[in-house]
Amino acid sequence: MAEVLISNLDRDGEKRMFAAHGHAVLANAGGVSLLRGVFEPGWRWSTDVAPLAGTTSCQVHHLAYVESGSMRVRYTDGTEQEVRAGDLFDLAPGHDAWVTSDEPCVTLDVSTGATGYAVGRPKDIAAPDDTAMTLVRRGFEAFNTGDVATLRSLFAHDVMQHVPGHGPLAGTYKGIDAVLGYYAKLAELTDGTVRADLIDVHGDGQGHVSAYFQSTAVRKGAKRVTRQSILFTFIGDKATDLLELHGDLPGDDAFFS
Repeated sequence: MAEVLISNLDRDGEKRMFAAHGHAVLANAGGVSLLRGVFEPGWRWSTDVAPLAGTTSCQVHHLAYVESGSMRVRYTDGTEQEVRAGDLFDLAPGHDAWVTSDEPCVTLDVSTGATGYAVGRPKDIAAPDDTAMTLVRRGFEAFNTGDVATLRSLFAHDVMQHVPGHGPLAGTYKGIDAVLGYYAKLAELTDGTVRADLIDVHGDGQGHVSAYFQSTAVRKGAKRVTRQSILFTFIGDKATDLLELHGDLPGDDAFFS
């Protein structure tokens, strides 16, 4: 018989108090975890969470919804953005944030990183990302910004990318120019709308990395949002092999046919 797994935030959640100006509550049920953050007026990450996290900027990758209120975020490079009630947001690590509304800013965060929000990491444990994982993150950023030079620098000269299925893009692309040509074809078929936004990255410390991401594209007026992953193999600081895996391969084939 199918099982329904239920957890109640208020009844079962783990409450994490900030240094001041609010708290967060974390609960999980089966494969879903959710962090509800209540950020009161006057809250700022660098004063109310940094002492708990032990880092100079927030290192959580947030995938969240703003239920009420508003806050402003600032990346370490100075880029700023406001998020308000009703907004979904994807916020990369390396930021500060502060409440801008007169009411509490309440967010609902489903990112895997949110499970470690407002708690410190023991200083004798290395950072979560190994070198290959960091390179994969850099590669996804370069793909989404069209930074071909960075992509080229990450690949071995004999890199191969394996694209499964029976659609027009299926096959094995061998060499840097062939792989970059595949990316250019994706952009061409979607009028430049294709994106690959990371959800999570896993590594083994030995040059193997699994990147789980959401793919978004518009083609012929139809928008497609799917989940995919790529299994990377690195030798040193160069990617030598990329194996694509799709959550709905027949649907992806049909979209590009």
